[in-house]
Amino acid sequence: MIQKLLCGIASWFEATSPAQRVSRWHILLLVLIVTIGGATRLWELGAVGLHGDEETMAMPAMHIIEHGTPTLPSGMFYARALGQLYLMAASVATFGESEWALRLPSALCGTLLVVLAYFAGRRFLTPAWNLVFTATVAFLPTFIIDAQTARMYVFLVTCVAAMLILIFRWERTGQLAALIGALVVFGIGLHFHSLTIFNAFLFLFPGLLHGDRRKLLHGLIAFGIGVAMFVVIEDWVASQYPPRVSLEDAGVQIGSRARWAVPEAGLPLILAGAAAAAFLGWRVARRIAWRLAACAAGALLGAGIFAQLVFFYHVAFLLLIAGGLIALRHGERTLRPLTIVAAVSAAIGIAHVLSLRSSGVESFRQLFGAMVGQPSVWPMLVVAQYSIAATIAAAAALAVALGLFARRERIPDFMLLFVLGVWVPLLAVGVFQWFVPLRYTEGQVLPLLLAGCAAVQWLFTRASARRTRDGARAVPLQVVAATLAAVAFVNPMAFSRTVGAGYGIHPDHKGAAEFVRSRPLAPEDIVLAEDVLQQTYYLDRVDYWLVAPYVAVQFAQQVDGVLRDIYTAVPVMTSAEELEALIARPDRGAIYVIGSGEQQSDGRRHMRGPEIFSMLQSPRFEVVYQGRDGVTKVWKVARTQPARTQTLEASAVPRIRAAAP
Repeated sequence: MIQKLLCGIASWFEATSPAQRVSRWHILLLVLIVTIGGATRLWELGAVGLHGDEETMAMPAMHIIEHGTPTLPSGMFYARALGQLYLMAASVATFGESEWALRLPSALCGTLLVVLAYFAGRRFLTPAWNLVFTATVAFLPTFIIDAQTARMYVFLVTCVAAMLILIFRWERTGQLAALIGALVVFGIGLHFHSLTIFNAFLFLFPGLLHGDRRKLLHGLIAFGIGVAMFVVIEDWVASQYPPRVSLEDAGVQIGSRARWAVPEAGLPLILAGAAAAAFLGWRVARRIAWRLAACAAGALLGAGIFAQLVFFYHVAFLLLIAGGLIALRHGERTLRPLTIVAAVSAAIGIAHVLSLRSSGVESFRQLFGAMVGQPSVWPMLVVAQYSIAATIAAAAALAVALGLFARRERIPDFMLLFVLGVWVPLLAVGVFQWFVPLRYTEGQVLPLLLAGCAAVQWLFTRASARRTRDGARAVPLQVVAATLAAVAFVNPMAFSRTVGAGYGIHPDHKGAAEFVRSRPLAPEDIVLAEDVLQQTYYLDRVDYWLVAPYVAVQFAQQVDGVLRDIYTAVPVMTSAEELEALIARPDRGAIYVIGSGEQQSDGRRHMRGPEIFSMLQSPRFEVVYQGRDGVTKVWKVARTQPARTQTLEASAVPRIRAAAP
């Protein structure tokens, strides 16, 4: 039974493995792409100061050099990406402490990624189209930024590339050594970032594609081992973090936030909807002779309409598509009843939109969120930001492939890679979190780009085969299509804004720190930082972390009754009242507030909180420094009394200082 089912799944796909030989010109172009890609990653590598979470890596790396262990100023053992931390420490020990030395391992790893991408792409792409894929990886702006950032995401993507190479080798040769190697690389990727777990579905690719029960069993075993490795590594990393506290336990109050709700349907309406959904599914199912297919199509269509009624539109869409495809593939004259199902679905959608709008939902994001439900589809929209053109190409190929599937024709095998490497992982991400930052989808970017390049190659081959039978005439068209695809996937405008952009795209934490360091600070002067991590790295004097309470609670712990940052042990200031009390202190000196150039989409209103945001706009806070990025600022509040002498200050004014890196 299982083997029959696997053979049935395998019969859906056709092999797209290329058979063309690699010429000297391809090799020369590959060397050129790798060379230029490496140069872009090294170009002005140390031109800007640390940003993002780079200092979270830099501080333990410096501690490794001094004491041998990756420990943060708070005393916390930093257990993430230990391999990268020791590489950074080795680089600094060799070349001296600088942003360039801290980022060098990332730049070298990013160059290695370009090479590995070429070998991974050979599974689906001809030499010409594989160069398109390799060039896309080499010049994609996000990958360049990752390679110029002292964080672990470039190592994560590189592990995914190596994992794909080994899985494809296992598929081709059946050697268990290749599968074991892929599992080892997977474990290394988990050590760099736990998000690697969502790439574990790739172990199922060979078994499902070829209907091979043995390979599927081995893939399932590798999947299970991978999950176990994730649990062990994640539990160990989490155990290094101190216990967090709630805002209430910390004595911090947070204002209420506006909420919106999905209109609730009563039980009678739900039962009536379920009956109507079942009826629509039955109308389609009776047109299908094969009982198993009829039951599957009817159940999927009925469940899809019902899921839509209860505002689970993402699930409903998937169920309706699956049911419709089965009905078209195995039924006769099913188009008319499917059209009725589509019309009912559209009517329900319009009614829901009108209902939500009348209940006060105005923004598209709220409307979208209310209708999609769980699992969230938002991660799939987020990953598209890496390359809109690649996403469109993959989606277009998927649409064509679904049409072929409905007509009982075979679909290209790279569609299975797209499903297991992109769609299923992002669906799993959506189960755990509604909205994710862009970097949290990075493990799926390489399969997305590979599927996008394979999609353009496949669509071009289909189109050119219909127009001409002359292979020689198709070659110039292929060169043009490949070039246009590479340009579209990379987006030259984004590329030009990335390479050598300096503080045009990066915050100027270092400049703000250098300005404060240049001031003749007295011991009673007070330094607050909006981004306490960078300023703790660059300064030996940070007194408070100024941040909104709902942000602080994610990274704070109680120490002797004081709320402190878990990474730097700097006390947290979360309210305008606390800031006012600090300003009103009679014994204080000048107050310097070091702003942050990050999270500027709303001018940092969310990160500061509305009250602190308004205070910083008041005339009491004088802007004394404007960063090279145009947004980073340092404010000063004048002292209340003349500066004391050095001897009196040290004994009379208690200070809270973060440990120097």
